[in-house]
Amino acid sequence: MEGPSGTLAESDPPTPPPSERVSSPTAALHGRTNPFHMAIMRIGRHPVSKALAGFVLLGLLSGLLGWPRQLVFWLNLVALVPLMAIITIAITELSHTLGPLLHELLKSTLGNSVELMVGLVSAQMGQGRIFHSVVVGSILCYALLVLGSCFLISGYDKEHLQFDRTLTSIMSSLMMMVCISLVLPGVMVTFPSLDTLSISAVVTSHEVQMVSYGIALILLGLFGVFLLFQLKSHAALFRIAEETAESHYSGTSGDHHADGNEAQTRHERTMFTPRSAGAALFIGVACLTGCVVHIVNSVNAALERGTGTSFPILVWVPLVGNVTKYLTIVIISRQGHVEVAVRNILNSILRLTLLVAPTLVLMGWSLGQSVTLQMDNFEATMLFLAAMVMSHVIHEGRANYFDGLMLCGTYIITGVAFYVCPSVSTTKDIAVVNT
Repeated sequence: MEGPSGTLAESDPPTPPPSERVSSPTAALHGRTNPFHMAIMRIGRHPVSKALAGFVLLGLLSGLLGWPRQLVFWLNLVALVPLMAIITIAITELSHTLGPLLHELLKSTLGNSVELMVGLVSAQMGQGRIFHSVVVGSILCYALLVLGSCFLISGYDKEHLQFDRTLTSIMSSLMMMVCISLVLPGVMVTFPSLDTLSISAVVTSHEVQMVSYGIALILLGLFGVFLLFQLKSHAALFRIAEETAESHYSGTSGDHHADGNEAQTRHERTMFTPRSAGAALFIGVACLTGCVVHIVNSVNAALERGTGTSFPILVWVPLVGNVTKYLTIVIISRQGHVEVAVRNILNSILRLTLLVAPTLVLMGWSLGQSVTLQMDNFEATMLFLAAMVMSHVIHEGRANYFDGLMLCGTYIITGVAFYVCPSVSTTKDIAVVNT
């Protein structure tokens, strides 16, 4: 049994390795009963998701045929919704084929295709500021809007919601440390040495680059250690919630097995074979890359005319592009899996900050582009404050609907502030003294 601290009692039998748990078709089928997979499957099969698939072709054609920039932006933005649903489902379907390590790497990279592709395209175009905005916007969505929606929708009819405090505290502490590391280059430039008379006291662009590359390498190393912590040394801490959620869902859907209609149940819980899942993942990522190229180009044109702000990249792209993942997390939270939802949110933020952001910085370095971690001061401040607010709300392992309302309200206020705040040019970095 699980103790109050979230650890297994000594009398519990050892958990069999993954190879034994999915050695039969029935076991593999039960492996797909986790609430996240079932929720994203329902969203992917929904008529609205199927109807939105038509926007993929419209978005790609609009960019190729030179339609009005504003129309190109919105068509391609809506096209991200069905594409991310297909990509997420394909990654989940491949989990039993790839194994835990490769599956986690796939979720960390292609599972964040919107942020990754926006970063790659903007870095190749020499516009590193765009990648800062989309990463910060995604973190704000997860930490404020999605977490707040989970608490609000799941706890409005309950006195309080409870989740494991031990692991949540570990992950939130890591998140705080990583967010501090991400804003450090900007702090160096904003608050230089008190010795203002000396030329050596001024932070140079070369120093910002070197610090950014060093932080990126350290974060990648931390990501590797976190994978070891999650998949091997402390795998039981992560496995408890997943197995509890799967057994709970299997119990609620046991009537299908009682009737012996396993073929129908298998069809309901799968969308792709392993081979077709790989093909769907490849096609989905390719189409998403094309849509992202048109989005970046259309946003840049609006910014160069001086008629827009960074609001579309900070708010609309993360919010609309990942809406299927956000809805899935909220749905499983309402089904009673609040702890699974909280861990999904923390894992998503850690994947963005430990892998996606440093990888984009190092790839920009390899492309000869000056892509650093020096963020706009306002974006960096909001990132740090959001991490602090989220950590404060979840550190006790319990929350209520009012906490959720507060988080959602904070996100709305932040969005309004980004809307009225003058944007930083995305075509060049904030000026620092060159060596």
